[in-house]
Amino acid sequence: MIDPETLQRVVERLLEDESLTADLIDEAAKVLLDWGLARADAMVQQETGEILSPEEFDAQISQLRRTMKCISKQASEAPPDAQTQQVQELLAEIETADGMAPIDLCQEVEDED
Repeated sequence: MIDPETLQRVVERLLEDESLTADLIDEAAKVLLDWGLARADAMVQQETGEILSPEEFDAQISQLRRTMKCISKQASEAPPDAQTQQVQELLAEIETADGMAPIDLCQEVEDED
């Protein structure tokens, strides 16, 4: 089981990582960060009975960060007044893909952990 201190470190890491939202307007960045934080919390609160090892949890968090960077990159290409909607549409697409970004959406995004 993942302890609360680990979750706190993950939250801090997501909030402090400017590369996740650097090219987005504030409103779009907030939508993306709120989604990412909720996903991280859901990973900790998994009710599937499955206990994640620290390595598995780290891998899931790395995937989450890659997904967030991908969304940010795609949405930042939209005009500022359309970025929030673009983020929301991309998140909806990812949610229908069971939480993982489609490969074609994120081919060029590298994890910089």
